[in-house]
Amino acid sequence: MKINRTVERTVEILELLSKEKNGLTVKEISEIMKIPKTSAYDILETLVHLEILEKNLGELNLYKIGLKSFQIGNSYSRNKEIFKIIDKPMQELAEKTGKTVFYAVENNGEIVYISKHESEKAIITTAGIGSTNPIYCTSLGKAMLAFFPPGKIDRLISMQSFEKKTQHTLSKEELIKELTKIRTIGYAIDNREIEEHMLCIGAPVFDSTKNVVGAVSISGLFSEDRDIDGESAELLKTCSEISRKLGY
Repeated sequence: MKINRTVERTVEILELLSKEKNGLTVKEISEIMKIPKTSAYDILETLVHLEILEKNLGELNLYKIGLKSFQIGNSYSRNKEIFKIIDKPMQELAEKTGKTVFYAVENNGEIVYISKHESEKAIITTAGIGSTNPIYCTSLGKAMLAFFPPGKIDRLISMQSFEKKTQHTLSKEELIKELTKIRTIGYAIDNREIEEHMLCIGAPVFDSTKNVVGAVSISGLFSEDRDIDGESAELLKTCSEISRKLGY
């Protein structure tokens, strides 16, 4: 199959801008992607015309994700049966724990947050719908990774940079050792591995083919007296309920 390079670059630009809350200039985009400034400009202006992107007409001419991108993303959500299944159990889990609850899937060695529920008591979390994080230092990522087939585990681990996000981030060797423990207890913990002040607990979700299709996590501030046992028990019940509804 012949890949259209312009379309590929367009998608790469959208992925880049989706991670930049404040937007980027055409110069920054061309430098990051290592493409001619004129090529980047043509793609960006076309996307602005189509309302896929928005352009700040101030001094910097920043490009950001536009309204139509949001609408397209929402249509994906509406068309996925999984959202109908996870919505109520996740909301109930958020209220029971007083924390923020996420659902994420794996994509190309990263986790992508696709659903989020917050209780009224929950602190504001930095992760938003559609944002990504590395698989190796998140409870969601480790929970999925532990239950993937061995070949996929090896491939995904080989893709990781194992950058130290905090002093608590695991090395490759420590992660591999921890995956065994996760398979035993059924859930993973991100103990300040990606953010110094956050502790998250994640567990996998399975479908009718007994394959991992995603994971749910409880996210909250790190505290020595966090009720890990209580929260993980509620999390596992929620993941079991969702998996059962998916035919597991």
